Amino acid sequence: MRLREQRTHRPPFEDYLHGQEWPADGVRSMTTLAPPDTGGWFEQFVIGSGVPGAFWRAERYENGAYTLWLYSRDTLSWASVDYARGRTEYEVYQSGPRKLWDEVATTYRWWADQGRPGYERFGLTVTPDGQYVWLDSPDNPIPQHA
Repeated sequence: MRLREQRTHRPPFEDYLHGQEWPADGVRSMTTLAPPDTGGWFEQFVIGSGVPGAFWRAERYENGAYTLWLYSRDTLSWASVDYARGRTEYEVYQSGPRKLWDEVATTYRWWADQGRPGYERFGLTVTPDGQYVWLDSPDNPIPQHA
């Protein structure tokens, strides 16, 4: 377990809106990728490997709906995706130099296109310059979107 001083710094959520009311300068779009499809342990592993420096939180409502928030630690980019049961399209807002939901969707589609492989097909390579996760062999790294 990391000590508090070893934990990654996360800016306060208000910093992402630059003092403006939500959605601030967020650009609206729609997605067919349902937020619950990205929320399993394994999906989080793949997405976290392909979308480095991002973190998530969910704002839940009484009726089972929720807003999934994504934030980047490095660029103050953010995205929100509104989920409600029974819908097939979901409203997205994104702001900042990184389009975080687009990165999540691209990584998720890459994984799905590979046949949704499990943990046994992934590996990790560590070098003096960094580390990366790969599929099937070190020459097939998970595409990075940062």
